[in-house]
Amino acid sequence: MDGTTLVTRRPGMIEADAGGELVGLDVERGTCYGFNATATRIWQLIETPTTVDALAATLIAEHEVDEAECRAGLAALLAALDTEGLVRLDPA
Repeated sequence: MDGTTLVTRRPGMIEADAGGELVGLDVERGTCYGFNATATRIWQLIETPTTVDALAATLIAEHEVDEAECRAGLAALLAALDTEGLVRLDPA
């Protein structure tokens, strides 16, 4: 995955806010997910398909975080979401 990879949510998850964090239920798979505040923000940002570079830029602007650390954490989260079938990662 590089900066131009397009991140798109897959449909089918029911969401609820739990005090600033997201709880999601994939009805088809019967799986429940809990997102911390950072993952919740990323989930909000990918409501509209966007690139990894755009996600990183927004997160860096919103939080005092090192770019390399941000990109590493973002890549790990997106890979986990992809493994769970919650997002699609399309190379440019």
